[in-house]
Amino acid sequence: MALIRQTIKQKKLSFWKVVFMICGPLFAMDMAMKGLKALSTSPVVGTIGGLFTLAGAVAACLMIIYNHVAYFNYKIIDDEFIMEKVFGKANHLFLTLKLNELQEFRAFDEMDLQEAKNNKAKIYRFVTGKNTKNWYIGKFTRSDEKYMFIIEPNKEILNGILSFQKMC
Repeated sequence: MALIRQTIKQKKLSFWKVVFMICGPLFAMDMAMKGLKALSTSPVVGTIGGLFTLAGAVAACLMIIYNHVAYFNYKIIDDEFIMEKVFGKANHLFLTLKLNELQEFRAFDEMDLQEAKNNKAKIYRFVTGKNTKNWYIGKFTRSDEKYMFIIEPNKEILNGILSFQKMC
């Protein structure tokens, strides 16, 4: 049983950047509540509006933190490629596929993403940052629907995928 594993971590955020990322939605919530208070004649409307803006601010803060703290795991177990997002101790399995399902696997710069968007392919991103130099795109089809995934594999994962493609 072959197991190849890789973890892609997000770059570290400074304390002050996190503070500003959280204070932004809270400031927006405060402005929305002041606006609702000035517009509403009934205290019930202001209270309900305040609850909605509070829920929105909490959701925005959680989304910001989740997107900047979570990291990605790639695993190849025998002939199966598994991609998951990890947040704390929770692993969220996003995509798993048999390597023989992979129709195309090329460097990001060699692939035309506009064609994929025109074909309405669902695209999964398992990368961080904006440096596309080491990114790769895989294409596969399930139930007549087209899918693509973008990863940044290390040499072991890349060799595992490419060697399996050569065997097929």
